[in-house]
Amino acid sequence: MSRRDLLNEPLRRFFALFQDELSVDDHMEFFANHKEAGGETFLRMETYTTDKLSRVIMEEYSVRSDLRGNVIVATPKPTNDVPFFFFQLGGKEDRSIAVLDISPTLDTIEYAPLIPVYEKYAKTLGLGPTKVDWMTKTCSPYLLSCQYEELDDELFIEAMCEYFKVWVEHYYRPGKELEDEQAIERARNAIYKFKYVLHHHDPAYKIFTKSWGKTVADAFVYLECADDPAYRPPEGEEARVKTWMNWDLNIQWTAGAQLAILAAPETEQAALRQAVEEKAAAAGFGIITPALLEHCR
Repeated sequence: MSRRDLLNEPLRRFFALFQDELSVDDHMEFFANHKEAGGETFLRMETYTTDKLSRVIMEEYSVRSDLRGNVIVATPKPTNDVPFFFFQLGGKEDRSIAVLDISPTLDTIEYAPLIPVYEKYAKTLGLGPTKVDWMTKTCSPYLLSCQYEELDDELFIEAMCEYFKVWVEHYYRPGKELEDEQAIERARNAIYKFKYVLHHHDPAYKIFTKSWGKTVADAFVYLECADDPAYRPPEGEEARVKTWMNWDLNIQWTAGAQLAILAAPETEQAALRQAVEEKAAAAGFGIITPALLEHCR
């Protein structure tokens, strides 16, 4: 059963399991709140770091008092062979939004330890392949996802704990510092793609801008995304671009890189795009930034 009375239970369990790793030497808290006739919109966020993670984010949010939930994101440093831990659970009174994944930064990740856990909870929760196409751009094949449907929230929190234990035991603790510069650049590109895709499809920034103003919403994104590789929301012409996505190669374009291609003669654009996408995919990159575009041209 979808239950909002379990709000913050995921944060409590995650912190209990991981608190010994979290550094209070680089700890930030953020809170913004806006009440109006339609309800209350707020975000309460804490961030930490670890030796192998550039940022650990724990959030409680409410949108007009109608949509509430928690988010946990553990973002790896590009210099470490560690995948993302990604979790969300929220929704309305009788419908849940839920996401749980160990998202890769390198294609060498071995998912064998996760597969039996995924199969167990996909079956008991009654979850099939995600219905949200954009999540497949960055998530693993073992993503558990629910979009505004009935869900056993307590069982999903149990799944979160089991995924987290697999992440810690098989990926976080054994995760070594990368020595190969090309592997580091592939990991950096994958981390940037995760941030870019998540923030381009998540309505939170627009909602928070409307509630608190752009300056405060920008501060929220900065706290989440300022670490290497840093992400900032597009502005001006870039904010109006509907970016390209090559689904066959799983190559995402940023607005800046796409505008550079569109500045070329129209007769050359398709060939340029195809050549850059093929070079990027062959090198193991998943998102084309202006810097990568120059490298691939």
